Amino acid sequence: MKLWQTTKRLVREDEGMEMVEWAIVGVVFAVAAALLWGTLKDDIGLALDNIGSTIRP
Repeated sequence: MKLWQTTKRLVREDEGMEMVEWAIVGVVFAVAAALLWGTLKDDIGLALDNIGSTIRP
């Protein structure tokens, strides 16, 4: 119950609201990074393999 009261207090206060906004921005960036990683991981792996094969004769 104390967590709920603290959350309500943070949302009501200006400083708390700013913290909540930054937390939301962080979550959005984390989700975007996870989606991008799923899309780009194969391309990144292929590029690193190409670099490795170029360096090793």
